[in-house]
Amino acid sequence: MSFKRHIQGIMALSLFASAAIFSPAIQNKAEAAAPAIKITLDGKTLSMDTAPQIVNNRLLVPYGSVVSAIGGTVDWNATTKKVTAKKDGVTVTYTVGSKAATVGSEKVTLDAAPVTVNNRTLVPLRFLAESFGMWVKWNNTSKQLSISTTLTVQTKTGPLTLKKKPTRIVTLSSSDTEIVSALGGNVVGRSTALGKVYPASAASIPEVGSAHGINFEKLATLKPDLVIGSPALQQSKATIEQLGATMLFNSHNLYSEIQNSIRLYGQVLGKEEEADKLLASMDAKIRIAEQTKLQTKPKVIILYGAPGSFVVALPSSYPGNFLELAGGVNAGAAFPKNDQMPQYADLSMERIIAANPDAIYLITHGDPAEIKTSFKKELESNAAWKNLTAVKNDNFEVLDSELFAANPGLRAPEAVLSLNQLLRQVK
Repeated sequence: MSFKRHIQGIMALSLFASAAIFSPAIQNKAEAAAPAIKITLDGKTLSMDTAPQIVNNRLLVPYGSVVSAIGGTVDWNATTKKVTAKKDGVTVTYTVGSKAATVGSEKVTLDAAPVTVNNRTLVPLRFLAESFGMWVKWNNTSKQLSISTTLTVQTKTGPLTLKKKPTRIVTLSSSDTEIVSALGGNVVGRSTALGKVYPASAASIPEVGSAHGINFEKLATLKPDLVIGSPALQQSKATIEQLGATMLFNSHNLYSEIQNSIRLYGQVLGKEEEADKLLASMDAKIRIAEQTKLQTKPKVIILYGAPGSFVVALPSSYPGNFLELAGGVNAGAAFPKNDQMPQYADLSMERIIAANPDAIYLITHGDPAEIKTSFKKELESNAAWKNLTAVKNDNFEVLDSELFAANPGLRAPEAVLSLNQLLRQVK
């Protein structure tokens, strides 16, 4: 037997399993039973020279054949007890007994140190496969570990196949920056900020433009492998691809679409469990508003701009959708052919008067208190506005620009709850 073949035979990788899956009462039994674990690569079952097993609450699988199957090479240094795996210019190293590992020149801390059991060296399979740009899924019910070298996802412009899990991402909307960051993605470039940056840690990330225009010179210096932007940027696809990046077109307005975006980015990043946790947390907050019983459902007009120069947020816009989730009625829903209009419509004063809203909310930038004073003065002094029920009853407010001036993404539940509170105050 060759030395290389001998080394491949004695090496293995571990896939981390949640401690919650194996209760203390059954751990020993589980370890002894060594459940049948199947490993697939792009749907094909890989044959193992050593049966997978559970050791010290960790699911371990042999990996010599895995590395070979994915086209990589493995070296073992018996003196330093270091394992080195290489593929497509990426080098991953582990050392038995140490949680310190490296991917290229980057140092990484593992959850568990590689160990030697019965002359077998065991190291993390998930970490290795993901370091090589692959996607890994574990099904605890079927005891199946699936490794994929490509991933096809559904985007706003159709299916998109990724050939490598992205590690350098540019986001061209503020909500995408926040979502991708929350899922653990490495955002190296973001949209130009009009207000506060979320998360705060992203403030230092270089700005590269937005759906209205991209700074391609800056983009090129960041060397992204994935750019996420609005379908309105389709004309920029060829230029972005020439820079070596894949373009993913996506957008979201309704709360359900924000949820879909979180699921999509969870798939792309191999962070589906993290995406599910984010969604569960958001849905719990939304339910607070849904469970709040308002005596009546106020009819509301949401304006974007100023009383003299504005557009009305329709149900297809995120403010309009959030209003309905909060328990209000969007007066714009009654406008003829509103479903054929864009998310915001430049409506005549006659339509506003005919709608006669119970409350008027304004989305704009600037100091809220100052704007509200000016807003109130304009409404009460304008003959077209002053006879509206909302104005007579002093039911007009300036919405928080951090939640409404741009799509808040992960903070959508906060926007819904803030509207719910305002609806409770309608006289």
